[in-house]
Amino acid sequence: MIAALVLAAVASVPREFTALPLPAALQKAVAISPEVAQARERVNENAALLAAARGIAAPALTVNYAAAPQGGSANNTIEQSLTTVGGAVTLGDYLAYQPAVREAQYTLAAAQFDLLDAARAERLKAVGLYYGALKAAAAADLREQDVAGARSDLRAARLRFRAGDVPRLDVVRTQVALANALAAADAARVDLQNARSALAVETGVSEQAFGRVEAAQSDAVPAPDPQQAVARALAQRGDLASALQAVRAQAAAVHLALRAVLPAITVSAGYTQGMDSGVFVRGPSANVNVSVPVSHSAADRAKAERARLAQAQYKAAALKRQITVDVSAAARTYQESSRALQAARDARAAAQEELRATQIGYRSGASSSLDLADARRTYIQAAINELNAIYAQAQAAAALEEEMGP
Repeated sequence: MIAALVLAAVASVPREFTALPLPAALQKAVAISPEVAQARERVNENAALLAAARGIAAPALTVNYAAAPQGGSANNTIEQSLTTVGGAVTLGDYLAYQPAVREAQYTLAAAQFDLLDAARAERLKAVGLYYGALKAAAAADLREQDVAGARSDLRAARLRFRAGDVPRLDVVRTQVALANALAAADAARVDLQNARSALAVETGVSEQAFGRVEAAQSDAVPAPDPQQAVARALAQRGDLASALQAVRAQAAAVHLALRAVLPAITVSAGYTQGMDSGVFVRGPSANVNVSVPVSHSAADRAKAERARLAQAQYKAAALKRQITVDVSAAARTYQESSRALQAARDARAAAQEELRATQIGYRSGASSSLDLADARRTYIQAAINELNAIYAQAQAAAALEEEMGP
């Protein structure tokens, strides 16, 4: 009976909250994540900057009124007043239009990929909290079953002591084992409360709305080859795509800075009418203004943009290397977690048989209380190891999927 109580807490597959399955938890976590919201606002910001870049080359409407004193024909002073209505364009704006728009487009694309990566990071975090809460629930159940088993052992020891089969020391030992089991169960309950609270904060779902814990539908996912996983990640990861878009945006910024080295030419044209030397005049007018920079500030800014381009290229290269390391490690970790789970199951099954045999032996007098306590500790540790392995494999599978990208 004791063995049955303890073994009931061991689950062979990951569990899930009935009212909050993993996909729903991830969706809710992404929906309320401040990091994801911040990334979304960066997308909105860069979309507005792209619209602004597309309007930089638009001509400007101009209205000019000038009034000045002027010498008249009779050595008197008369007023000169001219009103010009027209438009003006800056040729430099047209030269800068294409690189400015390209830079804004690439920057917007980088922000959009950053948004995808922020959601990926949030899902990774939520996966850890979700399985952490489930593992804590399973561990708490196991510890409660351990307490029930320790109580049963104590009752058996007292019965054998009254019958004169064992010394008083056996009762003391089972009392110590029960005290240890109670302390471990209390710690497990606190861990469960902390884990559930963290998941509730991350998903915005109250703990009471999690529902029951029951076995989840678990399909074995074949472990991918590390090289294949890396190839998929390099093709699909949002953070790498963002870094590559940042390189393209910076290349456009270099072209934009080079255009600023050229002289600034502003052309305005319109229709002018007014009084000139006491005579009413009117007709088309034009004005060309050329500004030639004499300082090296524009060239220095171009050098700075080239340096930023090099930084963006190195950042993309470093990220590519990091993804290669992380994803290949995640693939190997998933492969190892599957082997570790099988080993943990075998160890728990062996410990189960040992505990059952020791309990039968103790009741028949063939085993001592020390044997029983040792067998129980071995079994509980093996069961905890199996729980850890179950959820480590589940988390490793989810993490690998996120590391490889959508």
